[in-house]
Amino acid sequence: MKFSFIAAAIFLVATGATLSAQRSLDSAVGSVQESLDDSLKELASLREEISSSKAPLSKELNALNAEVSDLRKEYEKSARASDATTLDLSSLELNVKQRQDEVDYVVSLMTEYVSNIESRADASELDTYQPMIDATLLAVDNPELARLEVITAQLEAIEMGMNRIDTIIGGDVFAGSAVTDKGELEEGTFVLFGPVAYFASKSGASGLSMAGKSGEPAVIPVNGANGSILEVATNQSGDLPLDPTLGKAIAIASTEESLAEHIFKGGVWVYPILGFAFVSLIISIYKLFELISVKSLPAGSITKVVKLLRNGEHDAAMHEARSLPGPSGELIAVGVENSEEPKELLEEILLERMIATQPKIERLLSVIAVTAATAPLLGLLGTVTGMINTFKLITIFGTGDAKSLSGGISEALITTEFGLVVAIPSLLFHAFLSRRAKSIMAAMERSAMSFVNGVKAVSK
Repeated sequence: MKFSFIAAAIFLVATGATLSAQRSLDSAVGSVQESLDDSLKELASLREEISSSKAPLSKELNALNAEVSDLRKEYEKSARASDATTLDLSSLELNVKQRQDEVDYVVSLMTEYVSNIESRADASELDTYQPMIDATLLAVDNPELARLEVITAQLEAIEMGMNRIDTIIGGDVFAGSAVTDKGELEEGTFVLFGPVAYFASKSGASGLSMAGKSGEPAVIPVNGANGSILEVATNQSGDLPLDPTLGKAIAIASTEESLAEHIFKGGVWVYPILGFAFVSLIISIYKLFELISVKSLPAGSITKVVKLLRNGEHDAAMHEARSLPGPSGELIAVGVENSEEPKELLEEILLERMIATQPKIERLLSVIAVTAATAPLLGLLGTVTGMINTFKLITIFGTGDAKSLSGGISEALITTEFGLVVAIPSLLFHAFLSRRAKSIMAAMERSAMSFVNGVKAVSK
């Protein structure tokens, strides 16, 4: 009974709990349904609101898109205009630069022309044209002057040059002074005809006018043409001698120099080279005659001496040996004197005689060899000294004036020239004389061997 009661109680409790949960679930479902209905109503309201505002917004968006399109077109138009302006400016700057380059090139050409006027004008014309030439060149180098002012100055100089051409083509005569061949500055008359200038002094001296070392016009006499130059200078008509080389032949002739002048340009080191050359030449000539005069033994002479010794005629053999020429004869005579000695001792005696003779044969040849080796070194030393002097002059005068550098360059080249000129013949002489001396010693050695072999063969 008790168990049934408990089960019934549990069933009642469970049934009550189930009913309570059912009521809570129904309440929750109703609340959710109510919220869902409210949300659907709100959604319908929002959709209606969006639908009503969509058309105005679309119109506004279309208007803004149209405005953006117009602005983009306006921007592209402005960009094209800006690009066109930039392109025109770049083209203009390029054109300006090209025109400036052309102006600079023209200025350079005119400057070169003005400089050529100075170099091509005769020394007698420089007093007339030099001031304007100098002023023009200074204007070109003046950075404060505008291009127009520089070109104006150059045009004036060019006009002066054209007037000069017109003048000298037809010939021009004017007074001036020049240095005659006597070294005196004399007054006279210049005659210009094309690129050639003539001068006739009041004392009667005349000739071609060329630039002198002093800067004054110098007169170069022309054989057989003094009368015609004086006639043209006086009467402004007549025949003139013409130099087709325009003075180049005279300039080349003026560079010709004597051997003494050539040696003097070589500087101080050329004198030791010439000293060695003189000593080497004297020794070479002396040794040449000395070695050529050494006579070889006649054919069969050693055999004759050996036969006399074989026959016991020692005195006759000695007389015959002493009559033989040259150092080989002296060697055979020594051999005859010691012919009774053993073979080894006889060979040593003859070898000693050959060794004593060798210095006499080869003496002074070493001096020629020293000359052949020393002369190029002295030439190289002169070259170095000359180049040092040249660089000193470059430091002082720069590289613009080649005449100021000619002294050091001449010293450098001339000493090398003389060093080689002395060394090469000395080397050849030494080789020839040494070969001659060795051939004499070889002949002595052959003679000694023949004598020893002949004598000792008899003794056996």
